[in-house]
Amino acid sequence: MNKTLMSIVLLLSFAVLVGLSVASYAAESVGNVVDDTVITTTVKAELAKDVRLGTLTDIEVSTTQGVVTLAGKVYSSEEKAMVELKARGVKGVVKVNNELHIVSR
Repeated sequence: MNKTLMSIVLLLSFAVLVGLSVASYAAESVGNVVDDTVITTTVKAELAKDVRLGTLTDIEVSTTQGVVTLAGKVYSSEEKAMVELKARGVKGVVKVNNELHIVSR
């Protein structure tokens, strides 16, 4: 009976540990999504502040685990570099993937 009780205690302890690990991972994942959303919104706000960016509506911003991806079109290499620089300046950005394409007007 002692072995049975010990087995049950060990099994319950393991179940609790697994449950806590899953809950912690889920909470961390939700936190990452919220952080990524804040980063994306902040990058877009920074771009909107710059009146020189006539192509703001043509730039897509997405963030995954702090990595910002810029996609869409711009009209010059200077504008492409400036958009990337603004994105890099946002708190929480780990890396920027600049997939912007330069097009002629």
